[in-house]
Amino acid sequence: MSLRLRLFVSHTIIIVVSLLVLSVALLILLVDYQQRLNIRELSFVAATVVRSLRIAGVTDSVNKVMERVASAGQAQGFQVMLLDSEGIVLRDTGPAAGSSIIGRRIDLARRVAVTSNQRETMATGGYLDAARRRWAFVAIALRPNVAGSNWIAIARPFFDGPIISVQGESLVLPFVEAGGVALLFAAALAALVARSIARPIQKLAQGANAIAQGKYDQRVALSGPGEFKQLADDFNQMATRVQAAQKMERDFVANVSHELKTPLTSIKGFAQAIQDGAVNNPESTQSAARIINEESERLTRLVTTLLDSARLETGEVRMDFRPVAVNDVVRTCLAKLSPRAERNGIVLVNNLVDAPPVQADGDRLSQVFINLLDNALKHTSEGGRVKIENRSIPAEKTQPAGVEYSVRDTGSGIPADQLPRIFERFYQVDKARAQTDDNGHSGTGLGLAICKQIVEAHHGTISAQSVLGIGTRISVWLPVSQPA
Repeated sequence: MSLRLRLFVSHTIIIVVSLLVLSVALLILLVDYQQRLNIRELSFVAATVVRSLRIAGVTDSVNKVMERVASAGQAQGFQVMLLDSEGIVLRDTGPAAGSSIIGRRIDLARRVAVTSNQRETMATGGYLDAARRRWAFVAIALRPNVAGSNWIAIARPFFDGPIISVQGESLVLPFVEAGGVALLFAAALAALVARSIARPIQKLAQGANAIAQGKYDQRVALSGPGEFKQLADDFNQMATRVQAAQKMERDFVANVSHELKTPLTSIKGFAQAIQDGAVNNPESTQSAARIINEESERLTRLVTTLLDSARLETGEVRMDFRPVAVNDVVRTCLAKLSPRAERNGIVLVNNLVDAPPVQADGDRLSQVFINLLDNALKHTSEGGRVKIENRSIPAEKTQPAGVEYSVRDTGSGIPADQLPRIFERFYQVDKARAQTDDNGHSGTGLGLAICKQIVEAHHGTISAQSVLGIGTRISVWLPVSQPA
């Protein structure tokens, strides 16, 4: 059963049950209303009969009373009874077979005072006749405020005519017709509600199915209630991230292939030359062997870096967290790179201030700062400057206390449209101008990606700001204490 059909059926069932409950409540109210109308009519008839008897002066003779009221009661379809002061039926008109109850006692305890021309003592109630039919009655004392006075009671069946009626007109058929029309409108409304709820979900399901089939450009329109719009927006963001991840994966494979192809081509070419005898003197052989060795080392570094990145990404690398004075780690890194900076005519500036120790893996942090300083030196020209500084950041509502270290250079800078991608694996801002270190080794585009993985493994963040022609600033924030 589809979601739309389920929603339609469930809404229809709820509406039908609600209509049934409403119908029962309305039936009870109508029956009660009809009974009150019945009592009111009986009260009017009883008061009229009693007043006529009083005017005629007939209040004591049983036979005379019954002679006077019998024809009136039979003509109007009422049961007229004469009761003694204890409620015993002395006479009745008995218009219907089996309705006579002479000699039976009727309870007159439920009495109320009514006002017409004068205050009357009236009793209302009901009884069952010999045929087990329920009758409603109203009784009024012939001589008010006189002990031992007889009573005149006017009665008729509890349901005289249709069960649901007003002034004798049956309400059953109109009631059924109104219920049918209400049910049709309710069913139509349920269908519209089910459609409005199911359509956005069906679109989401279609979008998810399209993505499962590899159509990563699939997006869903933001429609329906607010919750569905939020769900559709989350889906679109997810699809965008999946699409970006797929592009990164394709770029990664292409970049790995490119990085492996160059050294493998060199190794294969020189090995083939040696095998074919094209290299036939000691100097050429030595040069070919050196190139093969360098390219092999390059492949080894590349594979090792890739494995390190993959292990960091999957969490297989265990961090040896302990209190680390990060300032000491940075000073050690500066000492290693100072000779290179001096040879290239670059000034290394140490602007470190006292900072609290950080729960971290010192070796991994050293790898991060060596990489950041190395990149800064590669992209800074002679006469430039590379500066490292730090500051303590107090705790905030959304972030614990931490320390931020920044590496700033005066290099060529990074274009704004490429800045968000510099932490992707193998991404290089300008491969044609790729810089090399002192050993002539060019970068692979994995350094910043590994830095990001290491920093995130420390529950920190890394970010970059850059202005073309002015320089680049890479910032690393580390929490003072690691979460459990």
